[in-house]
Amino acid sequence: MLTDRLLLSLLVAVVGVDVLQSCMVGGADDYEFIDDPVFSMDISPPVGWTYFPQKSSDNYQIWYFVGQSNDSLIAKQRANNEINAAMIEAMASANMPVYGVEIANDYSPVQIENPTNNIKGVGSLYGKVEGGAVTQVSSGGVGDLQFHSYTVAVRVSVRNIVNTRYKWNLVKNTFMQKLSLNFNARFNGEVTINKY
Repeated sequence: MLTDRLLLSLLVAVVGVDVLQSCMVGGADDYEFIDDPVFSMDISPPVGWTYFPQKSSDNYQIWYFVGQSNDSLIAKQRANNEINAAMIEAMASANMPVYGVEIANDYSPVQIENPTNNIKGVGSLYGKVEGGAVTQVSSGGVGDLQFHSYTVAVRVSVRNIVNTRYKWNLVKNTFMQKLSLNFNARFNGEVTINKY
C-alpha cells in the first residue's frame, strides 16, 4: 500500500514537472550561460551612419540626405554612439549591470549620394532613404539608376559580462526596438546571439 502511494506520488510529480516545462516560454537552451555575446544582424543603416561626397558628382546643389554625416569619421562615431546607447539601454532594462562592459561593432560607413530627381548619375553610389534609413542603393555609371535593396551585416560584441541566453534574448529584443525606434535602423531578418 505504501509503495503504491509512493509510486503514484512519483508518477504525478514527474507528469506535473513535464507539463510545467511544456508550458514554459523559450527553448531548452534558455538557461545556457553565454560569456561575451556577439549579436549578428543585417540592417539598412540609418542615414546618419552614411556620409556624402565632398562635391556632387552631378553638379547638383543638393546631393546629400538630411541628417547624413559629413565624413566617414563622423558617420562611424554616430554609429558607435547609437549602437552603444541602444545596447546599454537594453541591458539596463533587463536589470543587467553595465559598469565595466565594453561594446564594440564592425560597422563601416559608406559614401552615398542623393540622386535628387536624377535618373542617371556618374557618382559611385546613390541611395534612397525610407523612414530615416538607407534602404535602396544603385551604382552610378552611364545607364539609368537601377535601385536594389540595401542591407549591411553588422556584428555587435559585448565583453566582460556573462548571463543566460534567456536574458540575452530580452536584451536583443529591446536593443532592436531601441535601435529601430530611436535611431531609425531597419532590421532585415533575425538577430542571432553567439558566443564570442
